[in-house]
Amino acid sequence: MGILRPSRKEAEHCCSPSTTQKLEQVMKTRIVIALLACSLLVSGCASVTITQQGQPDHTYWPHYEERKDFFLWGLIGEHTVNTRAICKDKTVVQMQTKFSAMDVLYAGLTLGLYLPRTAKVWCERPEVEE
Repeated sequence: MGILRPSRKEAEHCCSPSTTQKLEQVMKTRIVIALLACSLLVSGCASVTITQQGQPDHTYWPHYEERKDFFLWGLIGEHTVNTRAICKDKTVVQMQTKFSAMDVLYAGLTLGLYLPRTAKVWCERPEVEE
């Protein structure tokens, strides 16, 4: 009985430096993709809502929604929202600023250099008769 050994050609193909380097590169790429996916899953959406009375009401679309741009982890950028211009003669019911899923994605891809936030405003709506 003899020992089974790969032929010289098979051994060169299996363990050649270029093949090993390619495998290492593939593994590194997979690790980076896995880390990015985990960081996106861990960094959830966050929001701050200001209301006139109690609980926020998200049962209808906001009258105003716009992405505001901030840079360098939020250190650069200052924005205001003119609620009088948005709601005119109606009362402002609630305001919200949040990191939407897209905002988190942009911040993650740029490593925080671009950090958008979404601003929303809800105006008073007419009473609906039932």
